[in-house]
Amino acid sequence: MRLAAVLTAALLVAAAPAKADDEQVLQIKQAFEPAVLTVAAGASVSFVNADDVNHNLQQTGPDGARKDLGVSKPGETVSMSFAGAGLYLVNCQIHPRMKLKVTVK
Repeated sequence: MRLAAVLTAALLVAAAPAKADDEQVLQIKQAFEPAVLTVAAGASVSFVNADDVNHNLQQTGPDGARKDLGVSKPGETVSMSFAGAGLYLVNCQIHPRMKLKVTVK
């Protein structure tokens, strides 16, 4: 039942219209989907926890600066912005194999 609620929430978020410069990434099966993304500078990316476990988001910018967004519970959505051009790495501190590469142009 809990998994059904999480999947329903993820589908509702996926159906919601997004701004032209916004993207969405699912956290599902302890992976990011997609695992590689290209966005414009200043874009915001929504991370939907469509899994049945907690996740943590940490962003490492092109300059090596890190930003930790804390823990997201199943069904929650967390947004992360990408200000300047370059390669950003996003990972889950709880599940180290979860990695996302974001190229910002």
